[in-house]
Amino acid sequence: MDRLYNFFCFPLLLLGLIFISNGFVGFVENNAIETKNNIQTANQINNLYSEKEITPSEKEITLKGPPITEIVNEKLIVKVRIKPINPIITSKIKEQINPSMQVTLSDKDFDYLDSNKKEFVKKVLPIIINENQNILMIRSFVSELKGKLETFRTLNNNEIRKLNEIAKKYNIKHNNKHKLDLVDEILSNVDIIPNSIALAQAAIESGWGKSRFAKEYNALFGEYTYDNSKGVIPLERENGDTHLIKAFSSYSNSVESYFNNINSHNAYEDFRDIRNIMRERNNFSNVNLLVNKLSTYAEDKNYINTIRQVIKTNNFIIFDQKTISY
Repeated sequence: MDRLYNFFCFPLLLLGLIFISNGFVGFVENNAIETKNNIQTANQINNLYSEKEITPSEKEITLKGPPITEIVNEKLIVKVRIKPINPIITSKIKEQINPSMQVTLSDKDFDYLDSNKKEFVKKVLPIIINENQNILMIRSFVSELKGKLETFRTLNNNEIRKLNEIAKKYNIKHNNKHKLDLVDEILSNVDIIPNSIALAQAAIESGWGKSRFAKEYNALFGEYTYDNSKGVIPLERENGDTHLIKAFSSYSNSVESYFNNINSHNAYEDFRDIRNIMRERNNFSNVNLLVNKLSTYAEDKNYINTIRQVIKTNNFIIFDQKTISY
């Protein structure tokens, strides 16, 4: 009887061992396939985010396999893509091979304006143009440093000092930052503001130079400050508000501060992103694309439309190609 029992049990035991063995092998193979897929996915992520970045930041991702076997434990550095610009916007910026020629500003350019506006524009526009030309010189200098870094991998102490001064002026951190990354960040943030836009905002914020702040404190752009030593209290400031209107020693200082504000404050990052595409395509003609990114400048919900209207009504576009001679 025992022999008959053993005759039947031994094959069953053998089949059970084979089944368990196959199941274990299958588990390992499945985990290996899953691990391989994880590695492929990670490579795809790296390829996707390393092709083209505007202002990349780094994030560390740890990929792990099944929790039992811990088959995979790779660390991959991938770059996080910022929110892309609407392709409808970028499609409106056509590349220009030969941009419009710059023309020297002359007294005749103001003749179409009425006397009050003419006086204001004639006084403020040359300052705006001069500031844009100064910025172009800064960009030229930084671009030369970029070329030198790409060729020789180094800068002299004087060049580093000047580069750090430029970064500090526009609130760009320069400590412990690779110099090539620093010049790229400066070139991304610091650029011209079309004359028509700056002039329209100055006209709006200063009441064409007739406001108390413009007359007494040379404040053309209504910039806020919370430093009592640098500003004056608005007469109509609401209870609880603590802001002041920034005061300046001259119109030139007011214009310089406005340019610094647009080129450095986080509120105008979208403005700078659009402008970077314009710079790449050598085309700043569609100023409304930039105006659309200035809604945060004022609390007025119609502020963008007001800027557009001032530019259009006064034909300020004609000043965008103007330059001045020294």
